[in-house]
Parts: sequence; C-alpha cells; structure tokens
Amino acid sequence: MKNTLRIIMTIIIASSFISTAYGHGLGGEVHPPVSLNGRDVTLSIDISPSIFDKEDPERYITINLSESKNQSVVEHVTFALEMTKDGEQIFRRMFHDDFGNLIIKVIDDGSDDIEIMGDKSPAIEAWMKTATEPVIMTGNIFDSGGLYEYKIEIIATDSDFNFLDDRLELVGAISLAEYNTYEVLDSEQTPRQVNIISYFDTIRDFKFDSDKITFSMPFDWNQDFEQLSVVHQEVRISEGFSEFLHTKYDASVNEVQLPDTVVTIDDYSSDGRTVHLVINREELKQMREQAMESSISEMFFELSSSNDLGLPLESTTPDMKYQVNLSWEPEIIKAGEDVTFLLQTNELFTDKSNKNIEYEVEMSYDGNQIYKEHISGSVNSETADEIQFRFPPENIGTVTLNMFDIEGYPLSNVSFLVVVKPQENTLFPITLESTSESNPDDGSYTVDLTWFPNVLGLGESEFIMTFYEKDTGNTIRNATYDFVLIKDDEEIHRKPGIANSGGTFENFVFVEQETGDLTVKIEKIAGTDEYVEIPINVTPEFPAGVLAMFGILVISIIIVSKTKLMKGQF
Repeated sequence: MKNTLRIIMTIIIASSFISTAYGHGLGGEVHPPVSLNGRDVTLSIDISPSIFDKEDPERYITINLSESKNQSVVEHVTFALEMTKDGEQIFRRMFHDDFGNLIIKVIDDGSDDIEIMGDKSPAIEAWMKTATEPVIMTGNIFDSGGLYEYKIEIIATDSDFNFLDDRLELVGAISLAEYNTYEVLDSEQTPRQVNIISYFDTIRDFKFDSDKITFSMPFDWNQDFEQLSVVHQEVRISEGFSEFLHTKYDASVNEVQLPDTVVTIDDYSSDGRTVHLVINREELKQMREQAMESSISEMFFELSSSNDLGLPLESTTPDMKYQVNLSWEPEIIKAGEDVTFLLQTNELFTDKSNKNIEYEVEMSYDGNQIYKEHISGSVNSETADEIQFRFPPENIGTVTLNMFDIEGYPLSNVSFLVVVKPQENTLFPITLESTSESNPDDGSYTVDLTWFPNVLGLGESEFIMTFYEKDTGNTIRNATYDFVLIKDDEEIHRKPGIANSGGTFENFVFVEQETGDLTVKIEKIAGTDEYVEIPINVTPEFPAGVLAMFGILVISIIIVSKTKLMKGQF
C-alpha cells in the first residue's frame, strides 16, 4: 500500500527559472514536465530505503533527468544539490553524471564533517562515479526520519561543457518514514508494543490511555495544499495486544472526526494489526479551518476503538486476484460458545461470474495450530462460505485466521486477526422467579441457583438451590422439587428431591454426548405446578478447576497408597 502513496509536487515556472514549489514526497518526488532549452524534461529524486532505521547507516540518493516524451535520459548532466532539514543546511555539493542518472551512496557515520569519494568532472569541480563505484558521501546526513528539503539546479546538459545561461531550479521535500516503537501497559499491566510509522514528519507526545492512542506531528496548516497529496501514518499493534485489536477504529485530527474511508485495517503486511491513516488533499482542505482552531502548526492524532464493530474485515491477496471479506456470528466471540465465520471471496479484474473454488483455512493461537480444514466454497457469490467453531477456554486472546492456496495459487492468501473473549463470570447466586402454565405472570416462589464449577464441562458438577417465598422472602422448609436437565428439547435427567431447611444440592456427571446447550429446570416446587428454568452451556472438556481437583485427588491416592505399602497393608 505504502509504495503506491507517492506525492506529486506541482512546479510553477517563471520564464526559464523555477520559483519555489514545496512538496512532501514519500521517499521520493517525480516532478511534472518542465521546459529545458525547448524540450520538456522530467526530474525525479528518490531516497532508498524510504523508512529511516538508525541500525541501517546506508542509503542511496538517486536523481534522474529524462525527456518527458520518450523517457530517454538527458546525458552529461551537471547538478548542484542542496539538502536541508528543519531550516538548517546539511550540505550543498555539485555532481555530474554522463548518463543523467546520478546515484549517491550515503553512509551515515555520525561525523560532523561530510566527505565525498569519487572522480571529478573534467569541466567543473563536480563529483561523479568511478569506473566501479557510485559517488560515496559520508557524514551525519540522514540522522532521523522526517522531511528533508532539497534544491536541485541543472547547470549543464548534453555536454560536460554545455553550461546553461539560465539554470533550471527545482525544489521540494522528501519524507523519510520514521519508525517509532513505544511500550505501553494493558489493563492487566502487561507490557505491549505499539509502533508508529510516519510518512510525513517526526512523531511527538505519544500516549496510551485505556483504549485510546494519541500523538502529534508538526504540520503547517497554512501551506498550499495543491503541493501535497496525502498525509499517511501507520499504527502497528502487536498481536498479543488483544484488548486493542478492534474490528473498527475511530480517528480524529485536532478534534476533527475523520471519515471511515481514512482508516484502513491491515492484518496481512506485518505481525499484528496495522491501522493506516491516509488523509488526502481534499479532506485536508475541508478540515483545515476547524483544525486550525486547535493549532496552526501541529496535527494532534487520536485513535480509539469504535462503538461499531466494523464487520466485515477486508483483505486483498498479494497477487491482486481476490478480495476476501470476513465476518462472524455472534459478533462478540467468547470461548466455550459456538461461532460461525463467514468468508466471502470475490475475484478482482474479471467478469466476476459465480463459480466453485477450493482453498485452505487454518486458525492458530500463540503460534500453535488449533484448526485446519480444506474448504470447497464459492467465489463471486452473494452467499458466504460458513465455518463453525468453538474456542476452548485456553484460547482467550488473539487468534490468527489464514485463508490460503485459493484455487491452488501460492500467492492467493489473506490473514485476519480475531479476538476471543472469556465467558463473562456469572454472578452467583442467580435468582429465578417461578412461573406456571396456568398462571405465567404471577408465581409464588423464587429460587437462588449456583453451580460449580462456574464453567461447566465434562465430569461432575454440583447445582446448589435455595427456595424462598416470593412475597415474604422467607426460606421454604421441606420444599419438594424435581431437578431436570433438558438437551435438544429432550429430557436427559430427572430426580425428585426435598430441601429440608430450604436449601439443597444436586450432583450430575456430564459425558461427551451431553455437552453443548442445555436447560436446567426445577419443577413441582413445593408440590405445585410452578417451575424455574435457565439455559446453560457445557464445554466438551474438563474445566480447569475440575482438573486441579482431580490432580489433587490422584496425588492423595498415591500418597495414601505408598503409606499403606510402607505399613505392609498391601
């Protein structure tokens, strides 16, 4: 995405001399055609790599002058190149290239003195490449990300000695993306990482507060926006930071709410989630007056979770063959509850006829695969392919869902991040009001119900009940009842009982075929036709509490067994 976000600078020509035109190129600038001795030429300047990394001291400046009509290079070009940052000149030197394609290798060694290595032009003191090496420049040149302003003067063309009577001067600015890393604490005080890549200028005043990220950046709101294409920021959220991995984000600049089209979620290009903020020229124009009420020289960014879920998530395969939309039901995914994933695939740049396709889907948690299936689905269909799954309790947090090998193409793959939340802790006891078929609106009793373990699973569970008179709140002594379990509208267990002092309990051992959604029903309360009922869910595995108790029991048996053996009882 970022390779396509190039900023094109507009040049205003007065006779044969160019007045100042100020642009912000994303690692480079391509100037519109200008007149040079009766022919239109195009100049481009590029700094590579375009993301500043203090661990990588090498960078390349490339300047190319070519004829606009046929793209042929203008030969024997002599340049004067000046670069400044934050109003201070970094260097001004003269360079020459016989083929109009100057390459300068820049090595940042931290030195205040700038040194140049290369050959010299025979006509003027201008540096040029050797037979084996480009021009090499060392010194403290690119020491940070941000805007680097440049001025290029074309001094000679077509011949080393053909000096122009009227020099052609081009000016602009190149933005080196700045990579910033911040460590924040989530709600459980666990360190998490957030990266911000600024393709415009230096980031300042980063803060994370609960569910909101804020930061600022220098920005001249009084500038001529015709010289600017976009302002682009990337906020990268680490995969483990699940509480800030939302399906939709709200963003604002200087307290001006940005439209949804500005904010794009990308789960494919890096580990974790990347949120792109791309504000184009027209949007900047529209918000300028209101934004200047906060500052005329700063952009104050705010990124927070949206109240809207923002489904479906969208992703495009690297080979640009397919766009895939992912949504799910229910919209909040919880461990231990069924979820249905909906995958809708559309071909790009085709007639988009409906057809069948084959692909693979896998889900992984903490680097471990927890699901994989070969899918026979469809493309360009209004009906989505469905995948049903239930996340176990230990898979709480960030889960990666990959769809790959679409129709066998190795580059046809997409990746999404989904967040699995824990089941909400039930506040016990649960108070249930009784009802009856004959009088559904006015029952006489309430029942407090608690079960253990709180997350029901395979093995033994205990249901604790206390019976009360609804009007007085007094417990009912010697209350009779029937304890009933229902699954798929069929009764799977019934046991009559009596609560001698108003309270009692019932135990039940769940097996594999009794997992899933069930209903607890307590009938015939105190010999009447009144009852209470509540839905429950039983997970197809042992809850952690039961496993712990089982482990303690096994250890106890081993200890007792060893003791008996020592005493000669076995």
